[in-house]
Amino acid sequence: MRIRSVIGVDRDLNDSQTMTPMIDIVFLLLVFFICVATDQVVEMSLPTELASGDVSAQETQPQDSWVTEIRLHLYPGPGDSGTVVEMNSRILTSFPEVKSTLQALADVSRESPVLLNVEDDVPLGDLVQVYDACRSAEFELINFVMDRPAAKYGM
Repeated sequence: MRIRSVIGVDRDLNDSQTMTPMIDIVFLLLVFFICVATDQVVEMSLPTELASGDVSAQETQPQDSWVTEIRLHLYPGPGDSGTVVEMNSRILTSFPEVKSTLQALADVSRESPVLLNVEDDVPLGDLVQVYDACRSAEFELINFVMDRPAAKYGM
């Protein structure tokens, strides 16, 4: 008498179910590698002529840098004389003189940082006029100098 085995039937069914996802993955990888392989650029050697003889580096001299800070200090003048502009310890008397001096400095080095130190009593219009002169001279870096209040930070 022959006894049917339930184990054998399940094993056959499980074997076919476990192979199906693996076959799907293999086909997906095959399609992926075919697509990737078709987009490759053919590499070729380009002929180049190399110089024969001694290869040596020439020593270069360090060049002087023209980059220097431009400090503009704006403060109210005595009486009603208006705003005084002090540029690197040199007092400029009028805004056209400030603009022409900034343009001359920008022609030498636009990388020089401009530091604007503005007192509290300076009218906003004068500050904007000096700032616009710096922008029209095309300086790359314009910063405002601020004092840290000592009472707020406990100093």
